[in-house]
Amino acid sequence: MVDSQAASADAEDASPSPVASTEADEVERARDSLEATLAELRLTPEEAKALAPEIDQLRELTRKLDEATIEIAAFGMVSRGKSSVLNALLGREVFQVGATHGTTTGRGAQRWEEGARGASGLDRARLVLVDTPGIDEVGGEVRETLAREVARTADLILFVVSGDMQRREVQALSELRAHQKPIILVFNQIDRYPEADRESIHAKLEDERVKGLIRPEDIVLTAARPDPARVKVRDPDGTSRVIWERPAPVIDPLKERILDVLEREGKALVALNTLLLAGDLHEEIVGRKVRIRDEAANRIIWNYAIAKGLAVGINPIPVADLAGGVAVDVAMIVALSRVYGIPLTKSSAAKLVRDMTVALGAVGLVQVGLRLVRSGVKSAMAGLTVMTGGLAGPLTALGYTALGVSQGAAAASASYVIGQGAKTYLRQGCQWGPKGIKTVINQILVDAKNDSVVQRLREDLKMRLKGR
Repeated sequence: MVDSQAASADAEDASPSPVASTEADEVERARDSLEATLAELRLTPEEAKALAPEIDQLRELTRKLDEATIEIAAFGMVSRGKSSVLNALLGREVFQVGATHGTTTGRGAQRWEEGARGASGLDRARLVLVDTPGIDEVGGEVRETLAREVARTADLILFVVSGDMQRREVQALSELRAHQKPIILVFNQIDRYPEADRESIHAKLEDERVKGLIRPEDIVLTAARPDPARVKVRDPDGTSRVIWERPAPVIDPLKERILDVLEREGKALVALNTLLLAGDLHEEIVGRKVRIRDEAANRIIWNYAIAKGLAVGINPIPVADLAGGVAVDVAMIVALSRVYGIPLTKSSAAKLVRDMTVALGAVGLVQVGLRLVRSGVKSAMAGLTVMTGGLAGPLTALGYTALGVSQGAAAASASYVIGQGAKTYLRQGCQWGPKGIKTVINQILVDAKNDSVVQRLREDLKMRLKGR
């Protein structure tokens, strides 16, 4: 009976706690979400190459989950002792400290093995301490950007101050809080204040400066690198002398608070932060993918519009002009559909051309009529040249080129509008959106006019026609 009870107790001890089980589930869900995010990107080889750094960051997040890596980053203005706080936690001088302004110039990281060993439930975790440049560096836009980037990847933030906070510090703390990361406010260099002043500053921090941003229990007092003090020592011969000696750091309260936070929510913290960062990265990747595709689409639209303009500009036969123009538009839309990963058949592309031509309404009809009239004039000029045995050639050529440029520009403009409409339609997953096709086409016409697209098409066509 006793053996049975002992076995039952052992089984209970061996089974995972509800908290551990929940954390494991959250980590697994985060891993599944990352894998799904990577799988759903559906990038072309060219896009994958252009987005390689962002893709690598997503894969690095998977490794972070697998290794249970927890990043603890120190932030603050210069000379607040960020590097000293991290060195005191490590128990050795690793991060550079000094009296000069801006000693830390780049992101530094060091594994905190003693911290992981000192806490139950973190024995398999990989704790990493991260140092950052001061957020108030003169001309330090790059450094400040680096600090913000570290804030995105950090799982726990140590915001280090050395007295009553300045407005810039409160503002920076508010910005960091927006990253939805746990923050411990470290009131460092307390050895430089009399006890009454220290308590007064602590009370002001708690009641005025960070109220609503930091919980009272997350304000910790430290003296990471106390100033040297005069100490009287006695030598073996009985004489005494005074030396300067640096007292031991006051760092245990901070270490205990960090480990308390990590023991309670370490793995869940990593899973949450990983998902938050993955969401940001996914948004960036999708945005860049759209821009890459839009740039490729714009090149296709311009090239096809010019090709159509050239074909119309040198072709005096109206029927061939119209038939060839439609064929160019259909080919353009088929090419665009491949860019956006939604291949369309020629019949589907032709229907899309018809729909957009109808949406153009009166504008489209006027352009078609104008092209027919100008093509008729061109045909007449060609006939005149033949009948006069070439005597009217120079005059005819001059008028022919002018009309060709004008007619070609009109055709190219219509093709440009159709291409931009198809781009919008494909980018939105073969949907026109709530405003409908007419609104989309009209907006493209307005934008084209504002951007002087017609004039640019005309100039491009003029140079190409003259070169023929």
